Amino acid sequence: MRNAWSLAIIPVILFLIAADQPVPAPSAPPSGVATPSVPQPVPATAAPSTPAAPATPPGTVTSVVDPGLLTHGKNVLHGITRDPKTGDLVIGVSNKIAHVIPMVTTTFSNDDSLRKVTPAGAVSRLTGFPYPNAMLFNPHDGMLYVAVGAVGCNEQQGGMTVSRHCPGTNGIIVVDPATGDHHDFVGAGPGFADGKGTDARFTAAGGIAFDPATGNMFIADTENQRVRQVTLDGTVTTIAGSGTRGNADGNGATASFAYPRGIAYCANDKTLVIADTNNNEIRKVTLDGKVTTIAGTTDTGYADGPAASARFDHPRGVACDEAGIVYVADTDNNAIRAITTAGAVITLAGAKQMGTVNAVGSAARFSNPTDLWYEPSDHSLYVIDFGDNNVRKVTAAPPQ
Repeated sequence: MRNAWSLAIIPVILFLIAADQPVPAPSAPPSGVATPSVPQPVPATAAPSTPAAPATPPGTVTSVVDPGLLTHGKNVLHGITRDPKTGDLVIGVSNKIAHVIPMVTTTFSNDDSLRKVTPAGAVSRLTGFPYPNAMLFNPHDGMLYVAVGAVGCNEQQGGMTVSRHCPGTNGIIVVDPATGDHHDFVGAGPGFADGKGTDARFTAAGGIAFDPATGNMFIADTENQRVRQVTLDGTVTTIAGSGTRGNADGNGATASFAYPRGIAYCANDKTLVIADTNNNEIRKVTLDGKVTTIAGTTDTGYADGPAASARFDHPRGVACDEAGIVYVADTDNNAIRAITTAGAVITLAGAKQMGTVNAVGSAARFSNPTDLWYEPSDHSLYVIDFGDNNVRKVTAAPPQ
C-alpha cells in the first residue's frame, strides 16, 4: 500500500519541480527537417552617435508699413536702419516723378529722400538728397550717416546723349536726425581716392557699417570693388579689394570682389561681413583687411546645407547678431537666409517663388528683398522688400 502511494505522488513532485525551472531550449531538429520559425526578442540598441541636424527655426513675416503711404511717383527703396532713441525706422527712397506735358513730352525728376517710419507705421519725410543707398546711426555722435550712391545724369556729347554719374554724389552725408539738416562728410563725385573729407572719392557706395568700439565706419564701395574705412574725423583708407572685379580671398589689395553691396559689423569676432553680390558669396573681412569666403560659390542657385556647398542668387543685404549668426537677403531667391555659427546655411523665410505673403517660414513670400537691419531687442530683422516697395519684418528664434 505504501509503495502504491509513493508511485502516485512522484508525478506531482516532478510537475512542481518542472514548474520552477526555466524552459529548456528546443533541441535541434533531425537532419533534413526545416527549423521552425520561433519569434525572438529584439535586443535594445543604442541611438546612433551622429547627431541629427538642427531643425530650421521658421521666421514669422509681417508687414511694417502700408506701402500706399510711400507711393508718390515711382518709389525705389534703398537701405534701412533704426533710431535707437525713438525706435523709428529710417529708409532711403529714390523717387522718380513723371512730368507730363500733354501732346508734347514727358520729363522726369528725382525727389529722393529719407523717410521715417514710426513703430505705429506713420510715415514722414526727414530730408532729401540724391540716391540714399544705405544708412546708420553712429552712437558716438548720435548722427545719421548715409552712403550716397550713383545717380545718372545725361549730357550731350558730339550730338549724342551720354549718361554719366552726377557730380556731388558718391560719398557719405551726415544728417541731424532731429532737424534733417545735412552736409557732405566724405567724398564728392565719382572716382577712387583715399584722403580726408571731400578729397576722397567713391563710386556708388552701396553699404555702410560701423565699429561700436571706435565709431569707425566701413563702406562697401560697390563699383570700385573695394571695402573702405572712414574714421570719425573723415579720413578714408582702403582696407581690402584690388579695384578689379574678381573672386579671390587674400589680404588687402590681393583680394577681389564683384560688386560688394551689403556690409555689417559682427561684434562677436570684430569682423565685417559682406554680401559679394555678383560672386553669389558671403565674405568675411577682418579690420586689417584679410578676406575669406564663408558661404556660397560663384554658381547661382538655391541650396541650404554646409556653407561651402550652399547656393545664393545675387544676395544684396547682410546683418549680424550678437552670437555671430549672419543673416542674408538672398535677393533673386526671394528668401531670407541665415549662416549659423556651426557653418550651415538655412532658410528662415521665403522661397524661390516671388510674391507678397505674410506667413511663417517657406509659406511666406518676398519680391527681391535687398537690405536688412537686425534689431537685438526682439531678435527680429527688418527687410526692404524691393519689388513690393515695402518694409517687412521677420521674427524668429535664433538658429543654432
